[in-house]
Amino acid sequence: MLNQDQLQELQDIVGPEWANADECIRDAYAVWYNSSSLNPEREVWAPRPAAVVMPKTGGEVAKVTQFCNRHDFMIKSFSTGWIASSAAGSRKTILLDLKRMDRIIDIDAKNQIAVIEPYVRAIDLQTELWKQGLNVHVVSCGSNHSVLASAAAAWGYGLSGASMGYSARNLMGLEWVTPKGEIVKFGSAGEGKGWYCMDGPGPGVRGLIRGFHGTFGSLGTFTKCGVKLYRWDGPEKVEHSGKSPRYFLETPLPKTEFFVLTFPSKQNICDAGYQLGEAECNYADFRLPAFFMSMGFTDDNLTLKKIWETGLFQKVVQFALVVCVHGHSQREFEWKVKALKQITKENNGLRIPLLDPPASLLPLLKPLAKVFDNPLALASKVPLVQEMLDAVPIPKQTRKKMQSSMFQLLLRHVNNVQGCFRPSSCMFTSVGSFDTWDLGFEQSDFIAKIKQPAIDQGAIVADGADLGCGGTFESGHLGYLEGIGLFSSHKEESVQAVQEIVEAGAKGAVDNALGLPLGAFGGPMNELFGPHCGDYHLFIKQIKAALDPNSSCDSWAYSGPSEKAFPDEKKSFAMY
Repeated sequence: MLNQDQLQELQDIVGPEWANADECIRDAYAVWYNSSSLNPEREVWAPRPAAVVMPKTGGEVAKVTQFCNRHDFMIKSFSTGWIASSAAGSRKTILLDLKRMDRIIDIDAKNQIAVIEPYVRAIDLQTELWKQGLNVHVVSCGSNHSVLASAAAAWGYGLSGASMGYSARNLMGLEWVTPKGEIVKFGSAGEGKGWYCMDGPGPGVRGLIRGFHGTFGSLGTFTKCGVKLYRWDGPEKVEHSGKSPRYFLETPLPKTEFFVLTFPSKQNICDAGYQLGEAECNYADFRLPAFFMSMGFTDDNLTLKKIWETGLFQKVVQFALVVCVHGHSQREFEWKVKALKQITKENNGLRIPLLDPPASLLPLLKPLAKVFDNPLALASKVPLVQEMLDAVPIPKQTRKKMQSSMFQLLLRHVNNVQGCFRPSSCMFTSVGSFDTWDLGFEQSDFIAKIKQPAIDQGAIVADGADLGCGGTFESGHLGYLEGIGLFSSHKEESVQAVQEIVEAGAKGAVDNALGLPLGAFGGPMNELFGPHCGDYHLFIKQIKAALDPNSSCDSWAYSGPSEKAFPDEKKSFAMY
C-alpha cells in the first residue's frame, strides 16, 4: 500500500491528477476481459494495483521506474489494455496506463516509416497514412490496438499479413525505458541517424527484448518505436453512412475487389492459400469459419440460431477464405484478379457471389443441406457452374452492403472482434501457433475435437467446433489459425469447460507437435513448453534477473511470479 509521501512523490513526477491510489480507481483496473482466467480459482478480480499512474513522456516513465527501484513496488505498463495480460500480478504493482502518450511523432512518406508512441491506435495511424498513400499492418484483434505494442511487446498477427508481414518484423527502431529507469534507443535511432534500422552491427537485441510472444511490460517500457509502412493505392479518405452494427461504404475503391472463395476440402484451401501467396495477389486474407460467415448475414442472435440450424453454412463454407485484391495500377489489379480466379479453379474452389438473401428464407433450404454431404465437391464437377454463379444478378444495395462488410473486416479491421462477442459476450482462444498454413488447419482440427464434448454438454456455444480463424503471412511463407470458442462468464460450468479445453489444447500442442500456442506465456506455460523448445523458460529467467535485478517490473506474464510479490501472490498465473 502506498503511503501519502510515496503517492506525493509519484504525483510530483506526473502531476497531481495523473497518479491515483483511490480504491475506486484501483478496482476499475482490477477487472479485465477474461480476468477469471488469471488463476485456478477463476475469480473475477485480478490483483488490485497499488496505484494507477498516467505518464506523458518517456522521462516520466523513467522516473516512475526509478521510484520502483527505490521502493518495494513494481510497474506494469500497458497501452490499450485489450486483455488480461495487462493486469497487475500483485498488489505491489503500479499500473502505468500509457493513454496520454498518443502522438504520431513523424510520418516519413518517402522512406515509408512512422515513429509513434504507445497509445497510437491502428485506426488512427491508418487514417493519417491513407492520406499519404501508405498503410500499416493491423493485428487481428482489431484496429483499436496499439501499433507499438504489437510490434514491440506482444504478438502481432493480422489479416493484412499476406502483404505486410508480421508486426515484430516491421519494427524499425525502439526507445526503451529499462527496468533500471534508463532510456535507451536501439539501432539507427540510437545513433541519431533516424528510425530506419532496428539492429546495428554485431549481435542484435530484438530477440532479447521482443522475443516471439513479447515481454508484456515485464522488461521495462517501450515509449517510442519506428514501424515499417506499406504502399496504399486506394482513396485518401472514405465516407460512410449507416449506424452500428451496419455501416455502408460510400466511397468507391478503385483497383480493389473482395472475394469469398470456398473449397471442398482442407487440402484444397491449404494449396490455394500457398498459391495466392506465391502469386502475391492477396493484399489481405482471412479464413472465415462457417459460424462466423453465418453471422455476417444476421444482425441478431435469434436469426443467427435459425439459419445456423439449417446446416447450409456448414456444408457450403466449411473451408472458406475471404480475400482482398488490391493493385498498385489497373493493369496489376486485373492480373491479380485473373490469377486469383485461376488458382481458385485449379483447387476445385468457387467464388461465391456477394449475395444477401433474406434470413427468413434460408431455413427453406434446410432440406438441401441434408441431401448433399459435400455440395462443393459435386459443384466443382459441373461444367460452367462458376459462370452461372458469376451471372447471378446482385442488386446495387446488396453489393454495397456486402462490400462494406468486407472492407470493414479486411482493410479497416473494425468488426473483427465484434463477431466474437456477439453470441455469448465472452470468447477464448487456444492453439494458434505462428508456423505454416498447413499446421494451422491441423491445430484447428485438433481443438475442434477437444471442444466438441463441451458443446454436446451445452457448456459452450454450439459453433460447429471448428472456429479456426487466421490467414497467411509473408506471401504464404507463414500462417496460423487460432482455435476460438464462445462461452458465458456467468456460468461456472462454462468457465470450467473453457479452462479444461485450453489446458488440453496446450498439452496436446506438445504431444502432437503443434507449436507454441498464442497463450504460451507466463509461468505455467513456460514450464510446459520450455523443455521442448530449447529450455527457453530458463533463459528468460536469466534475462529477467540480469536486466531487472531489483524486480522493478511485474513479471507474471513473462518469467513468472515477481520477486517482490506478496507470499500469497507467488502462485503462477495462466491465461486463455
